[in-house]
Amino acid sequence: MWLLLLTVGLSLLSAVRAQKFLLTPASSRELLGDWHIVRWAGDMPIPEEKKTHPLPPFSFVRNQLRKLEFRMNLRKPIGCIQFRLPLDVSSPGTFQTWWKHTISVHFLPGKDHAIAYFKSKTQQTYQMMMLMGRTLEEDPEALRIFEKFVKDKGLNKIIAPSHLEACELPRES
Repeated sequence: MWLLLLTVGLSLLSAVRAQKFLLTPASSRELLGDWHIVRWAGDMPIPEEKKTHPLPPFSFVRNQLRKLEFRMNLRKPIGCIQFRLPLDVSSPGTFQTWWKHTISVHFLPGKDHAIAYFKSKTQQTYQMMMLMGRTLEEDPEALRIFEKFVKDKGLNKIIAPSHLEACELPRES
């Protein structure tokens, strides 16, 4: 009987601890605004020298069709260009690109940080995971949770990118 009580007690204690780290599925409305890539990990075929390139901030906005859209201004030799990726909501915290790729985004406690995860569904399976924050301030708890998820997905190298200011697009007339 005491063994049963001890087992139940320890199970409840671990459940309470796990509750503290539960991620919340992100809604489109909650994602709106500016974000920064704090860390990322992945096994996609990206040239080694490009993996550590500085990254600009990005934002989630509502586009003209009222869909959630990922936007990032990129510096290219021809000038500043805006990368846009419209996202459809599949289910809470799950978004789909027009290429039919699925991206899941879940908030960490406090909703100032989130983890975005992508796994390809092609012949060659690739994964990419990103810890994103509303600011560049590092949160040790968010980093710890991210490191655990990276390890759980079988990835091993976490990259801490340097950051760029967003380039400005020419104004439309």
